[in-house]
Amino acid sequence: MQIPRLLLLACLCVLAATGSAAPLTGQLARVAVTDSDIEDARRWRELRQWMDEAIQQGAAGLILDINVTQSNAQAALPLAEEVARLKIKTQAYVNTAAIGGGALLALACDDIWMAPGSRIGAAPPKVTADDKLSTKAQDTLLAEALAVLKAGARSLCKLKSHRPEIGEAFVDREKGLVLGTLKLAEKGELLLLDADTAVQPVDGKPLLARAIVADVEELSKAATPAGKLITLNAAWYDQRQVKVAAAKPALTAPKNEAKPETQTPPFSHTQSYKGKVVVIPVGQDDLILPARFEFMKRTLTRCNNDGAEAVIFELDTPGGLAWDTISLMMKDLQSLKARSFAFVNTRAISAGAMIAMATDTIYMAPASAIGASTPVSGDGTPLAQAERAKNNSAFMGMARTVVREKGHDVRIIEGMIDMDRGLSINGQVIIPKGEIVTLDSEQATMLINGKALLAKGIVKTIAEIKQLESLKGEVITAEPTGFEMIAIWVTRYASILILIGLAGGYLEMQAPGFGLPGFVSVAAFALFFFGHYVAGSLAGQEAMVVAAVFVIGIVLIGVELLAAPGTIVPGVLGFICIMVALVYAMSGWEVLPPSGASGSGLNLAVYATGFRNFALGVTGAAVVITLVCLWLPDLRPFRSLILQTSVGGTLNDAPSMRDAIRAQAGDSGIARSALRPYGTIDLGGRLIEAMAEGDYVQSGTPVRVREIRGEKIIVEAV
Repeated sequence: MQIPRLLLLACLCVLAATGSAAPLTGQLARVAVTDSDIEDARRWRELRQWMDEAIQQGAAGLILDINVTQSNAQAALPLAEEVARLKIKTQAYVNTAAIGGGALLALACDDIWMAPGSRIGAAPPKVTADDKLSTKAQDTLLAEALAVLKAGARSLCKLKSHRPEIGEAFVDREKGLVLGTLKLAEKGELLLLDADTAVQPVDGKPLLARAIVADVEELSKAATPAGKLITLNAAWYDQRQVKVAAAKPALTAPKNEAKPETQTPPFSHTQSYKGKVVVIPVGQDDLILPARFEFMKRTLTRCNNDGAEAVIFELDTPGGLAWDTISLMMKDLQSLKARSFAFVNTRAISAGAMIAMATDTIYMAPASAIGASTPVSGDGTPLAQAERAKNNSAFMGMARTVVREKGHDVRIIEGMIDMDRGLSINGQVIIPKGEIVTLDSEQATMLINGKALLAKGIVKTIAEIKQLESLKGEVITAEPTGFEMIAIWVTRYASILILIGLAGGYLEMQAPGFGLPGFVSVAAFALFFFGHYVAGSLAGQEAMVVAAVFVIGIVLIGVELLAAPGTIVPGVLGFICIMVALVYAMSGWEVLPPSGASGSGLNLAVYATGFRNFALGVTGAAVVITLVCLWLPDLRPFRSLILQTSVGGTLNDAPSMRDAIRAQAGDSGIARSALRPYGTIDLGGRLIEAMAEGDYVQSGTPVRVREIRGEKIIVEAV
């Protein structure tokens, strides 16, 4: 009886071992990439799930089957940087085109293969034309996008051992491309390579692509000895997830088995920073949220108070709020006692570059870029020429002080801010005049007279920085507290809270008593002001003043709607009070530029986000109110609340209207209610609505009908 049990146990062990083996070992995974995959963030996340699953299953390599003809290169650059960081051998198969963003994805792969008749290249920046912008402003916007793309393309090429000049010629039509005697693109035209040219040998190696292959199957045979290929798609991924879920119940480990060593313990808001290496992540949207700046400032203050060993900013950001960044640079980072580092992983653009240059030491990820810090307006558009010159002067004046203090070359930050400066060091032109300085990882770390241009080195992880800098403390990542998270979410979705608050308040004023719309409105505005108070936009007595102005605005609008309809003035004043309170709460008191800025005058750019959120909230509330007024009465739950007529006839057939029609001038009666100016009178036993002109008439006063004006019965006291 024991033998069957032993056989069963052996079978279970074999099945467990088989299930734990990586099912894609020795196989290539293929994933198709089209224009929609680049332009739709949801589609790209799905592709990344498939890629990550294939890597986890032990795939020997990954093939990107690219057929992209018109996607935006700016949108594709961060995706290409993700591909470049994948820990797997990557192959790009250009089938039938890798144009625009597709070219950058191909450059992010270790090897490129071409289909017969395919094309690769032509990936210029695309900037939407705007008639409201001057030619100079549009040129600035284009120059900034071009600088970021060129740096990104260079980084990808250098990381994957492609020719950097090819990547630059893909995105910059003014570069042209001549290799030896081979002229590939004239100045003024973008580089676009056909398959035959892409594989043409130059200096003993193919120009860009390894070879021309008929299809992906042939590529898989050329790339791996086994030549096995599996296509990643939704059906494959779903099937794999089902298998993983089914295999989860596994043999439990013996009780005396040692537990695996845990990694860094979870972050606790109560633990001390003393002797720690504190990492502050700066991501995509972090520099456009005032609450996030407050979080970084509080973190730096806590590092000082607790005695942290070092602070590392991990940067992957396209930029953000200029004046908040300057304040962080000049005040908080300058007063930091611990050593400060910037890890550009993978973008430190605009405000991100300024934060990096305010640290003691900068490190770059392998495929990364830093620069393009030209100031723009609150809505992201370039400034007018005079305003741009004024802001450039202010920013450079403040940034020079910080950059020089940290030992970086001030000419770099000047070229990042002002496109007319370029970057030349000791006669060597690194970035020509007319281009905004944006450095890739190799440019940032290049040695000039034995000194690195900007960054100390290229690293892949924070652990490498810790090792190179001999940091001994435990690495922890700073995270917002619960209240700080509330502040971040409130400032991010302020327009939605305004919409809910205004719509709920209006609906509450239209109904008797105090009900659900009123509670919702109060809760929305309470969360709005609390969140902005925690975010730092309001402080001390400011919060009380703003709240008082807001309440005054609500009272004035209530007067307009309930007590004195049609007077307009209270409603307009109330609307202005509410607007001032909400916009002020979202912006803080930043009428003047920070100390240290040259020039004078109002700095209204900081209110752009507040006005935008307020406009969105008001517009949304108007739409919601309109829809509620149109459709709410027809919904079944609300039908019982509405009085509907159930008999025929006209309004004049109602008893009260028949009595009113019988009234004549000179009739006498008694006021049964106060007439202020409308009320009820008794005419020969008939109760009729009447109006008194002049003084109000008290209840019980004898009255006489003076005249009948249309449907109005005018009376006077006797």
